Amino acid sequence: MARVDKILEKWRNNPPKEAPKERVLSILKRYFSKNYKEKPGSHIVVRDDRLKGMPDYGPDGTFDVPVKGGQKVKGYYLKRLARTIKLLEEMEE
Repeated sequence: MARVDKILEKWRNNPPKEAPKERVLSILKRYFSKNYKEKPGSHIVVRDDRLKGMPDYGPDGTFDVPVKGGQKVKGYYLKRLARTIKLLEEMEE
């Protein structure tokens, strides 16, 4: 199991209280390539066409990852990101 897979499994099952923004960005870069943007303020907007119209995601397939103090992402959002990645992987099968 790759290091990234271990991190995602941990985030899904027992997320830490928070994680560094840079770690989250590395996960986003791997799974969402160029489909995310850091916005002024403190959040990252992720977009994937496969999420269009699904509950909990925007009508255009977007979701936000708030960044606390510009440096950390809270555990709730880590868990949500990990579950979204798992959902997308299951859709590919």
